[in-house]
Amino acid sequence: MGRRIEDRMEELLPVAAELAGKYTGGMSTSVTYEKAQELMEAVLYCIREYEQEQEFLHALMPAGEIPAEEMYQKGCELVIRKVKKMRVFYNHVMKSFCSYGCKSCADVMEKGLPEFFRRYDPGFSPQKTLLMLDYPTLLPMNGLTGIDAVEQYLSYISLEQRFLGAFEEAYVRRTFRAYAPDYEEQFFNMCGVFLEHVLVCVLMEKPLQEPAGLEHLDRLDRWLGKRSVKEIEAELGRLLRKLTEERFHGNELLYEYLCGALPDLAVRIREGCFFTDSVL
Repeated sequence: MGRRIEDRMEELLPVAAELAGKYTGGMSTSVTYEKAQELMEAVLYCIREYEQEQEFLHALMPAGEIPAEEMYQKGCELVIRKVKKMRVFYNHVMKSFCSYGCKSCADVMEKGLPEFFRRYDPGFSPQKTLLMLDYPTLLPMNGLTGIDAVEQYLSYISLEQRFLGAFEEAYVRRTFRAYAPDYEEQFFNMCGVFLEHVLVCVLMEKPLQEPAGLEHLDRLDRWLGKRSVKEIEAELGRLLRKLTEERFHGNELLYEYLCGALPDLAVRIREGCFFTDSVL
């Protein structure tokens, strides 16, 4: 495999200079230092898009180097195609989207993302995300920016909608209200809260929408015994696997996403500070 693209500055500078010329409408290649840096980041972003696709396709050349200009052009085409694909995916998600009253989620999905698609510039600023993803997800974004961040974020929201949508909306809202009377204004992950409720009910051997009695709490205490956090997390994973198999046809992506809530939940259960009020 050839050198890292960051080590090929002699090739990158002409590509960035050409982009600067396009930015100024061909009148000049002279731009401010900040803009030059931004344009170089744009070039690198597109090239990394190309590299990532090649890695996904297992098609990186074993020897030699592809010209940086060619990598940039192909990467830019990939970014543009991804934007079109994400517009379609966004519209698909929004057809059945429900915020359950959560304003942070509604703001991102109903206001932030349409504004992103309106303002996003894949030619000169593909690395810019342009919006605050204020509604938190169960898994991290891992430093993604631009259309890559939007792609990852939409995939997470789609999985959350799939999970929450399997339950009656009024029931989901009651659970959130029990968790926080002003939950609409809070910044918490809805999926994690409702999953906690479901798994705790399963541990108590209590039907989801029936009131909890002392026998359910005693049953949970006996189950906990001297189990460690690691053992509790493992059992939660087993229960989650069963849940996704029974209700979601074994959706592996959903299972992996929901697993993001388990480490913290295991700690809260071990310490006795989990969301008991969610047991309705």
